[in-house]
Amino acid sequence: MTFLCLFIFFVTVILFFLIYRKSQKNTDMLKKCIGVFVAFLILSAGAEVSVFNINYYTSNNYSPESIVNYTDDFEQSDGSLRAAIGQELTFNGINKKINNIKISFKNDTSLYAKITVQLTDEANSNLFKSAERTIYRDVRKSNYITTHTAGVSQDISLKFDNKAQYIEISDITINSPHEFEFSFARFFVLITILILFYMFKPSSPLYSYSLSDRQNAKESLTIGFVALQCVIIILVGTMNTAFWGISFIEDKFYVHSLTMQHHNQYDELAQALLDGKTYIDNDDIPQSLLEMENPYDSVERQYQKIETGDTYGWDVAFYNGHYYVYFGIVPLLLMYLPCRVLFDAPFPSALGILIFAMLFSIAVFKLLGLLCEKYFKKTSIGTYLLLSLTMINCCGAMFLVKRPDFYGIPIITGMTFVITGLYFWIKGKEYSAKRNLNFFIGSLCCSLAVGCRPQTALVFALALPLFIRYFFKEKKITQKNGIVNFVCLAVPVIAVACGIMYYNYIRFNSPFDFGSSYNLTTNDVTRRGFDFGRIGLGLFTYLFQTPRFTAVFPFIKNVDIATNYVGRTVTEYCFGGLITSLPILWFLFALPKTRKNLTDKKLFCFVSVLVLIGVSTVIADAQAGGLLQRYYSDFGYLFFLAAILIILSLRETADAGILKNFDTLVAISSILSIFYTISLVFSVADATIDTLNPTLFGEISHLVQFWLG
Repeated sequence: MTFLCLFIFFVTVILFFLIYRKSQKNTDMLKKCIGVFVAFLILSAGAEVSVFNINYYTSNNYSPESIVNYTDDFEQSDGSLRAAIGQELTFNGINKKINNIKISFKNDTSLYAKITVQLTDEANSNLFKSAERTIYRDVRKSNYITTHTAGVSQDISLKFDNKAQYIEISDITINSPHEFEFSFARFFVLITILILFYMFKPSSPLYSYSLSDRQNAKESLTIGFVALQCVIIILVGTMNTAFWGISFIEDKFYVHSLTMQHHNQYDELAQALLDGKTYIDNDDIPQSLLEMENPYDSVERQYQKIETGDTYGWDVAFYNGHYYVYFGIVPLLLMYLPCRVLFDAPFPSALGILIFAMLFSIAVFKLLGLLCEKYFKKTSIGTYLLLSLTMINCCGAMFLVKRPDFYGIPIITGMTFVITGLYFWIKGKEYSAKRNLNFFIGSLCCSLAVGCRPQTALVFALALPLFIRYFFKEKKITQKNGIVNFVCLAVPVIAVACGIMYYNYIRFNSPFDFGSSYNLTTNDVTRRGFDFGRIGLGLFTYLFQTPRFTAVFPFIKNVDIATNYVGRTVTEYCFGGLITSLPILWFLFALPKTRKNLTDKKLFCFVSVLVLIGVSTVIADAQAGGLLQRYYSDFGYLFFLAAILIILSLRETADAGILKNFDTLVAISSILSIFYTISLVFSVADATIDTLNPTLFGEISHLVQFWLG
């Protein structure tokens, strides 16, 4: 982690000096840059040796004392203490002021444990319960638990709740002085944050020039920020080691197969296709499943499993006696099948997530750059870069990166193809050079998106505002070049659609059936249907549910999904509505104010359709799949693109006197949105960093919450 933080720091520093070099080539500006950089170095180093080590200074005069002699519980022959799940260590007759408790693990025991501390003091003669704390064997700072008691304490009780069968403790002391610790990772991250704040403040040179004025600066800085974004993606994507085949199971380190069995579906399908099959079983479907009256009833399958001992496929499509993969085939053709052919090995889904997240980042920069260049020429370089970074990091892509599993592959590939397709469509529409090629690539990408994630078919509605005027109002469709243009748009769509429909037909006897309704999962999707009662809950949860912030890292908790809907509601952990959680999207409500400007640019219908597609995708996901955090990525980028176009329009029409205030408002909205996303990356749910890589989570937690101890 420290190495990647250092790399991010160096990339940011290079960008910092590049910005000022591109703005003005004079000695005074260079001196100012160096002065600012040195000031940030001093500030960060000063924070490390002072504020971030506050517990070292406040505990310097403490006199440590072991309290193992105050208990007879769980003592072993070697003098260590052993505590099992839910058991307590009780220490009586201490009669001292307790400023902190230090718990030292044995080296070969549990990686972490949750501890509830109960104490007495002069205000409480009986034990009172305090907050639960997590201590990590390999994170020294976490072993200190600062206590806030009223005077002398007599008794302490420590209750351990850990995943291992037991933990072994070598010593427990009170009033232990904290060790001094200079964290280079935090040092580099803090400087990076300060530099980024400085670069994107409204008075920065980034806001002094429009994209049309400084094309060279735009290209250089875009490349630099793309590189920075890619390093961040790698950092986030490699934190959750379980998805790379590394886990801590029962507190031991394991290298294992890359994913759980049902996460290997794409590789199983690749092998099946090479054998001339489209189903992934080996004709070994349990007879009990074949004979079941309703095999899609998950409770009935559990009863049958208990009765017969048979095991059934999970999250696969079951149709006509075979298991099928209902996820889009395009990711398989691009990654899993070539890897199986060339190396006879499974393709790691986590790697695919990272690759396409980087491609998505490039596509966003390219698309927003094109939109600014063509429709909003006054857009500053700073606005363009800030909005690009905010969209990439906050639209849902980073949630897929932080949990790079099989489920994220169709979503991230679909997002990437849609943004890339829109780029080529708009480029072909606005520039005559290579128009046919751009139209062809754009339609091909949008069509491939459907082969990744069927919901993305709604994006073809954007063809109406983009091309109706061009082909019909301008009557290009009656001209030879226009007919060729139209053919170049249509041919990839028809070709890919035919391929997808043929693939669907040979599996499910229908060209329009992707097989998701035959899914063996928690509920019977074949009878799920469309229910109007789900729409309200879906719109509220996905868009308008307020997030739950706390004072404890990662400062966010999953929301309660409450409903009066009497029926089957499929939910997983969710962390707030997209619009309420991300202030940058609040600009969507300014759409009516920008109507005239956007209409003049022939973009109002385009933005309106983006919002309608986003809302339609929300409803489709709520109806077909339920309420899941990863589904936010299906529509997040659509709302972001609409909000950004509104922001660019507002900025262009803003009076010169309030332009700086407007840039400040956009910057604050972006910062708050990014803060939410950072909290989401470290959020505590299922299959998250806190349990799959607890030492790293504990390290980051205590670097952020430096006051703990």
